[in-house]
Amino acid sequence: MTDHPFDLDRFQLEAMEAIDAGRSVLVSAPTSSGKTLVAEHAIDCALKAGKRTFYTTPIKALSNQKFRDLGQRLGWDKVGLLTGDNNINGDAPVVVMTTEVLRNMLYAGSSAVNDLGWVVLDEVHFLEDPYRGPVWEEVILGLDRSVGVVALSATVSNADELGDWLRAVRGEIEVVVERKRPVPLKVHYMVTERRKYRRLHRLPVLVENQANPQGRRFDSEGQRGGHHGQRSDYATPRRDEVLEELQKQELLPSIHFIFSRAGCDEARDRVLQSGISLNTPEETAAVEALLQERLAQVDADDLLALEVDQWAAGLCRGVASHHAGLVPLFKEITEELFIAGLLKMVYATETLALGVNLPARSVVIDKLTKFTGDGHEMLTPGQFTQLTGRAGRRGLDTIGHALVLWSPFVRFPQVAGLTMSSDFVLRSAFRPTYNMVANLMHSRSQSEAELLLGRSFGQFQVDRQSALSSGRQEVAQRELEELQAITPRNPEKRGKACPMASLRPGDVVVLDNGLVHGVISVANRKGGRVKLRTINEKNKLETREAQDLNLEPRLLDTIFIPKVPDPSIRLHRREVAALLSPYVRGDASDDGKRQRRIFRLKRDIKRMQKQAEGESLVARMAATTGVLEERGLADGWALTDAGLPLTRIYNEADLVVVEALNNGLFDGLNPAELAGVVSTLTYGHRGPGESGPLRLSGPMAERLHSIAALWEEIAEVEERYGLPSVSEPDHGFAEVIHGWAAGGDLDQVLDQEINGGEFVRNVRLVVDLIGQLRKVGPPALQRTAAEAIEALERGVVSISAALGTDEGEEETPDEGEEEPPEEADEH
Repeated sequence: MTDHPFDLDRFQLEAMEAIDAGRSVLVSAPTSSGKTLVAEHAIDCALKAGKRTFYTTPIKALSNQKFRDLGQRLGWDKVGLLTGDNNINGDAPVVVMTTEVLRNMLYAGSSAVNDLGWVVLDEVHFLEDPYRGPVWEEVILGLDRSVGVVALSATVSNADELGDWLRAVRGEIEVVVERKRPVPLKVHYMVTERRKYRRLHRLPVLVENQANPQGRRFDSEGQRGGHHGQRSDYATPRRDEVLEELQKQELLPSIHFIFSRAGCDEARDRVLQSGISLNTPEETAAVEALLQERLAQVDADDLLALEVDQWAAGLCRGVASHHAGLVPLFKEITEELFIAGLLKMVYATETLALGVNLPARSVVIDKLTKFTGDGHEMLTPGQFTQLTGRAGRRGLDTIGHALVLWSPFVRFPQVAGLTMSSDFVLRSAFRPTYNMVANLMHSRSQSEAELLLGRSFGQFQVDRQSALSSGRQEVAQRELEELQAITPRNPEKRGKACPMASLRPGDVVVLDNGLVHGVISVANRKGGRVKLRTINEKNKLETREAQDLNLEPRLLDTIFIPKVPDPSIRLHRREVAALLSPYVRGDASDDGKRQRRIFRLKRDIKRMQKQAEGESLVARMAATTGVLEERGLADGWALTDAGLPLTRIYNEADLVVVEALNNGLFDGLNPAELAGVVSTLTYGHRGPGESGPLRLSGPMAERLHSIAALWEEIAEVEERYGLPSVSEPDHGFAEVIHGWAAGGDLDQVLDQEINGGEFVRNVRLVVDLIGQLRKVGPPALQRTAAEAIEALERGVVSISAALGTDEGEEETPDEGEEEPPEEADEH
């Protein structure tokens, strides 16, 4: 075992002993607990045995960091990096790469995997990510069983289940779980009382591991006042109040999480306007020196377009914002300064909680609700744990502090419940994509492919759940039959039947559970799905989808229902239930009760049956194969010539991309036009609403319309096969990237809709897809693709490519409106 200058924790010793014995290991432990030491031990064992190690990470920024760390530890001649953007020393004995790179190697039958000793799968809990998650399972299933696996995960509550699956598909594996944080966490609740003077309260959320009884006193008044338009005695602390408290209690450096890019920038600017500086003159000089060195490579006009002065002024004073709207170079400098102790406060979106290691003494959570694009939802226990995982620096802090700010829309028991919860269940997102099925057709027989899908973690979880639900379905069916035998068959129907999609907020409806509901929102989701949120006569908030209903809603009336950011608040639910009371029939008879119970049983049985029918991944693969056959890309279990490019297109809209390629929709365009057309398959408008009308004309506009029509054709076929469709092509970035590829300056293409980071990220996505088309397209397209990439990769884009940007980085969409201004001081 490798010698260490400090005592190892119990979980590290257990994991290393398993590796020494040649067994794979799953380590589930909190952030910053030292899981990397286990991975390094496996690397050392492989080097001694003359074997190679692949260290995989979910994002390029983390790959870059691991490459630097391992290079400094082992020597640069022994470490390589493969991320798509960078190919450095790929034949080294230790190679760091994104998980997708290893997946692609396995499908291609690369000889690079022949002498592998160990594969490290860092952040393996990413396998629940809807789009990128399946890659982890493809790698685990595709690796030869002789290769040892070190799977590193955040703390999850079903680590044993994940271990059982790994054991089933890879043989003997040790599951090592550590739930204790390396630095204990204390969670605080902060609220401002505003009577004659403003007064800040800070109290512990938990007392002796139970909800602090003092916290409830801040609930009722704040929520009642907020609902009836009266002035509440409590308010969310202003950010200057929070910063002052952190300074006073010596809780800096801190990360203040705000789920809005605009909110992060506004918070930083408020500090600058106040004149506060958190840095000493010596620290300011160190920041200025680093900025001068790191920004020397950027064109002066580009820096002006990126508003570098405001950003740099914040850094010099020890304060910064951090979000996906920043260009990667600015984000990297911000992270570097924070690690060096030259930043004391960072206002960040949730992306800072992922990937690179940036612990702080404290974290502040602005709100416990996030805007999802459809509405506001509470943070999950897993998300809360991920954010608070940054609090507490091992070796520097004895306690990490998390401060949750008061909100009129979240009650104190919810805050306490989230703090005490350890419910972070890892759910597989594995499902066959067109690219996956194409690669399986190309490399395996149909029976081998079906066996592989049947061995996935997704199917493993489905099978376990099916065994449990089968018994529940039998019990429900027996009860239903007994009730139907003694209940009248034709109850009186009220109102007018109408499709769910036609409903609007304020409609009063009877749903299939027999209860009266007030409609809160109706959201049209991709794939034609409709999601309905209601509050029913019993004060309960419900979310339903059209396919889950046994009967169409019956419309009774339309009323005014006040709109609030969080409809789950108890007082709001009571108010809506009161508005519904005139429509509720006082049917307390046995027949009425039985009828409602029958509705619920039918709904539950239908849901269980649908789950059982749709849960088979083999059936999903058969449907995917059916679409490929109907579109002429497959003939039985074999790809046609038209389908072969699908094996090398890794994009969420892979089928649309390949059909557009086969239909010549990328041919005959100049480089700028090609970039614009391709962008419709990579870009997605952030926030509410859609991209504005298309203002382009000529060949490019014609191709955009053709791709949109192609998407509609494919979506119709997918609907018949019961498969969801990808998002509709979005032309919102086409004009911007066309201008950049045609030689436009940065200040000419940036606008209020597209900021620097968003621009670079979307250009990199287009470059990536054009690079894939270059490998599979005809010679003329290959030449145009090469010219387009050269035209796009310049200035801040090429600098970002050298850093290794993460095109897939996602964060909460802004709500499309500015945050309400913070209140002025009242005296």
